[in-house]
Amino acid sequence: AQSARFTVSELCEQFGISRKTGYKYLDRYAAEGMKGLVVRSHRPHQFPQRTAAAVEALILAERRLHRTWGPKKLHKVLEVKHSIESPPARSTIGEILRRHGLSVQRRRKPGMYVALNDGLTVPTRPNHVWTVDFKGWFRLGNGQRCDPLTVCDRYSRYLLACRAQPNQQFKGTLQTFQALMRQAGVPEVIRVDHGTPFASIGLGRLSSLSIWWIEQGIAVEFTGPAAPQDNGSHERMHRDLKAEAITPPSANQAAQQRRFERWQHTYNYDRPHESLDQQRPCEFYQPSSRRLNEHDKPLVYAADCEVKRVSSSGFLAHEGKSYHVGEAFAHKRVGLHLNAQSQTELHFANVHLGNLTYGSAGRFRPTAYIAPPNHNPLAK
Repeated sequence: AQSARFTVSELCEQFGISRKTGYKYLDRYAAEGMKGLVVRSHRPHQFPQRTAAAVEALILAERRLHRTWGPKKLHKVLEVKHSIESPPARSTIGEILRRHGLSVQRRRKPGMYVALNDGLTVPTRPNHVWTVDFKGWFRLGNGQRCDPLTVCDRYSRYLLACRAQPNQQFKGTLQTFQALMRQAGVPEVIRVDHGTPFASIGLGRLSSLSIWWIEQGIAVEFTGPAAPQDNGSHERMHRDLKAEAITPPSANQAAQQRRFERWQHTYNYDRPHESLDQQRPCEFYQPSSRRLNEHDKPLVYAADCEVKRVSSSGFLAHEGKSYHVGEAFAHKRVGLHLNAQSQTELHFANVHLGNLTYGSAGRFRPTAYIAPPNHNPLAK
């Protein structure tokens, strides 16, 4: 361009750039020499929509004070506590937290299966659906831990059990249910969340306790992940339980259990319930006619099913291959059924757990595994 043998337009066409870009670099070269041709940042000099530094400092301070609070709560705090009329959007607050390392993206636990049920049963009679949950644990006056286990009839809102458990382990919970079902009978459906000991990350999310329920002829259905509204009436009962029978806690477990029993009687026989048109739960509830199977009768499968027993380590051997079913199914009898698509289905009682599949060998891939089903047979 300086030699004057070519026009700027000819050079721009030869190098495939616009005349505006050509003149820009010529002006930079004239002012700074070769340094002017270095690629520069395209970042804007001004950010009119950027969050004010003072507001960003408030967000970070509140987050460090309340480590479990997310963008929604922090957005409300800026409005109410700090009187900011137009706080940053929730997405902006989330980006600020990520930028400062105060928020990380959650990863799904490896190997987790989805629950088998597609929907929740609407009860039409007593003992149609029982809802089960553990109230958040607390310390008694003597320092011991207390985990209240509550069982409620969804239809009548009748509180069947409120037990002060020392923990949430399988053995103690099983004994509580055995004692309860000897007295009140067996329901048709039990609804639980994804916590222990009700669920696991194995096939169908079934645990040792939920497998025992299925052996009793009870259908198990799980609420949605992080969806306490699916058990809304049970959570509402827990709020009253905490306010009236837990705060403050009793001196020991025996005293706390007596307190629970008094409150349970009041809840069932004295307290009018709004969802029952201000009537009492005892006016709608009656014990179940289905009785507990005390003798652990073996499961019966259809004639076209091949019945096999799961090993003590949770593996199933079939046609020279080994499939991991889960330790919760140890020593249980399962049924293998060849469907119309020539797929081998794995069943436990009337629950379709998945299909046996053989994959290519690889370093991190099993040669045999179980693919979860695409439908829920219990929903039919």
